[in-house]
Amino acid sequence: MLKNAHILLKNEYQKCFEKVKEDGYYACFAEEKLHHSLQVLGAGNFIIRHESWFANKTQDFIDLCKTAVLLHDIARFEEITVRYLRNVKIDHGEEGAKKLKLMPEFNDIRITLPIKHHGHVKEDFYRDAEFLNIKDTKLADEVEHIFFLIRDADKIANFNIVCNEREKFLPVFIPQKDEVSDQRSIITPEVKDDFLRCKTVNYALRRTQADHCLAFISWFFDINYQSSVVFCERLDLINKMFDGLKFYQNDENLAQDLKNLVIKYLTNIKS
Repeated sequence: MLKNAHILLKNEYQKCFEKVKEDGYYACFAEEKLHHSLQVLGAGNFIIRHESWFANKTQDFIDLCKTAVLLHDIARFEEITVRYLRNVKIDHGEEGAKKLKLMPEFNDIRITLPIKHHGHVKEDFYRDAEFLNIKDTKLADEVEHIFFLIRDADKIANFNIVCNEREKFLPVFIPQKDEVSDQRSIITPEVKDDFLRCKTVNYALRRTQADHCLAFISWFFDINYQSSVVFCERLDLINKMFDGLKFYQNDENLAQDLKNLVIKYLTNIKS
């Protein structure tokens, strides 16, 4: 299963790249998503090895978990293609789940349902009729833990790319100054207040580049596993993400307060 997942991922990337390769931004976007998917698998492997819930699981189940992680963005390549060719937006999580349901090898609710909602707020996952209709408590537990696994590994990989490959991939995540509605080097009050609630920032509130960066940092508030926090610390991602925020705003005291809030939040997850 996992071997075929790798083949599927690379095939989807190649199809996309051939259609967008003349455009530097979209070609980079496609390359980043292939690179990202492999990094997400790496982060997922760390969580699986170090998180107690995954201990003593069968190898078949572990391979299924890794497959779900690797294919979480399988519809990103279609999303990139249709945005480039027709300026159409799709939900890559929902489309990915639909795509995999058509493939018998990957048509497993433990793969498709976590992928469907990995980019949504958690409430969407818990409200999904497909999840609510699971009668087997063991199966429901597996679906939920794979959902958490994908979300955590996805965030860790995105943080890592932004922190360590800024020159190449940062434009995929943070818009240029002339692309935001407010070009001041500040965090707007609405975004700051949302962040202070220890929640992922509502994207509709973003006005400045600093808002976009802080909304990205707010993903730390959606970490689920203790081992995910440990991995973030080993990679020094918290410090590096806030170092990146310095490029977009100049209030050092505010930035330190927000950083301390993240550290406190993640420390509570570890305890």
